[in-house]
Amino acid sequence: MCKIFRLCVQLSIQDRIDNDVADAAWSWVQVSYICSEWRRVALGCQDLWRYIDFSHSRTCAVTLERAKMSPLHIHTVVSDSNVRLVRRTLQLAHRIQDIRLRASLQHIYPLLELLSYPNPAVKSLIVDVLIPKSRPFGADVYTRLTVPTCGPPLENLKYMELRSAPFYLLTPRCTQLTELHIHDLPMTERPTLRNFLTTLDHLHHLEHLTLDRSFPINIDMVDVQSLERRAVLPSLKSISLIGSLIETANLLACFVLPPSARLISRISTLADLKNNIWRLSQWLSSYCCVADGPPLDMLVLTGQEAGPRFIEDTFDPNPDFRQSLRIKAFRAGCAEAAIDLTFEPCERDTTLDDLLVTSLTSTLEALPLTQIHTLAVRDIDFVTQRSWSQLLREIPFLRVLDITGRAPSGLAWALLLNSRLHNSMFMPEDSSWGPRLFVPRLNDIYLHKVDCSSGGYMISQKASVNSYFNLDDSRFHDVLNASICERRQLGLSLRSLSLDRCEYVMKKSIENSRRLVSHLICDIQKLVKDEDVDDFWSARYRGRWNIDHLKIAHYYRLYALAMDSDI
Repeated sequence: MCKIFRLCVQLSIQDRIDNDVADAAWSWVQVSYICSEWRRVALGCQDLWRYIDFSHSRTCAVTLERAKMSPLHIHTVVSDSNVRLVRRTLQLAHRIQDIRLRASLQHIYPLLELLSYPNPAVKSLIVDVLIPKSRPFGADVYTRLTVPTCGPPLENLKYMELRSAPFYLLTPRCTQLTELHIHDLPMTERPTLRNFLTTLDHLHHLEHLTLDRSFPINIDMVDVQSLERRAVLPSLKSISLIGSLIETANLLACFVLPPSARLISRISTLADLKNNIWRLSQWLSSYCCVADGPPLDMLVLTGQEAGPRFIEDTFDPNPDFRQSLRIKAFRAGCAEAAIDLTFEPCERDTTLDDLLVTSLTSTLEALPLTQIHTLAVRDIDFVTQRSWSQLLREIPFLRVLDITGRAPSGLAWALLLNSRLHNSMFMPEDSSWGPRLFVPRLNDIYLHKVDCSSGGYMISQKASVNSYFNLDDSRFHDVLNASICERRQLGLSLRSLSLDRCEYVMKKSIENSRRLVSHLICDIQKLVKDEDVDDFWSARYRGRWNIDHLKIAHYYRLYALAMDSDI
């Protein structure tokens, strides 16, 4: 019963905070009023009363009295009805274990002085301030403190999370922090880079750092090469950054990180990408060169789209379309990614495919991928054959290819054309050179929830990205089979091919795969008979393509390759 009562308290508090509600129709104090047995158990459960109930002055007095001398949990949404109760508790409580406050800008003001000089026993401090969006940009949000923040170190304070809260809550006394998370720091509250690095220099025990749109002011204009010193974080295990490309790259250059630290970053804008991506690539390359421990052995590439790419029936670009790319690199024996980068631009750009492909190729060129044995591709079909060829050269020891979701036609074509170039019937007899054979150790290919009848996108004549109006009618599974066949002729037999819940798989393609691989595993949702496929429009395309639209041109590339050896 004590365990149930504690869960009741925690769920009630979490519900109030999530819904931004200070008062509630009932309080967990009432569990002691149900019956004599419940009351006996509740009053004997000391942990139950450590959660102070600020929904009413009476319940606040009851919980404070029953908590006695136990360390308190101050978790609440601050409002007009309880701001005085919260302030008095923060002032007079004997011991406070953790503080979690959610408040508007108006209600947090009376508490800031107390929060900047918290109870010495506090272990965790979370302050979430709701700043109105109507507030003028650049206007001062917080006034300066009138009391000093110096004093003895807060030996027990290990965790701090600030959301739109003033930066001065991170005082020089917070020397024992192991986790620091700062989100949405107002521009007028952001420190200079020098002050920020000085603050971090005191956090020798810091293990996890998050900066979410909370970079030092003018970090994008700082000449990193001219910095006299850098922040050294010897205990850091992970650093998480959310911001623009230039902010992320410049800030990383200001740190000296342990070789085993994890990098998690989300790039929120790709403006001026081609002039700045080298900064991030340069840091990744230098960081990975000094990193000790096991090498990278698995790479996961994930794409995500929100909304249709084009407006239906008009084929005009959809202004609400959003697209992102995530790159995760894992070390051998580690469950968490050592490098986790997400390129998620907020702006809509007509060349978004090109920007994401550039981000992908530049990032992977900077990482040591020679020991990668597993490549997982999730919902990525916009990477071109040319770019895949560049990437496959970096992972010569690849053994497992795992594909989920949208079919990466460019990858299948890169494998096929590379194998075709090595076939003796297409190479001159006196040729002593040739392009490197991609992934010669590839043994297993897994397809999961893939539309095997998907057609590919042809490369635009004006750029190295896909044209969505010139389409390849060759089905993905057929192209994959062709690449497996070509590799087999070169003595590179595939050990296994798995089709797990794949759709629109042709019966003929299954028979071809069975002849090409030693082990074929099939769990097909939609099997298509050969006679049910229109030879003229055999491939399928996502996004409700109207094949009768005059702007769309189709090309059966695989058929042309078989008929013309010069292609």
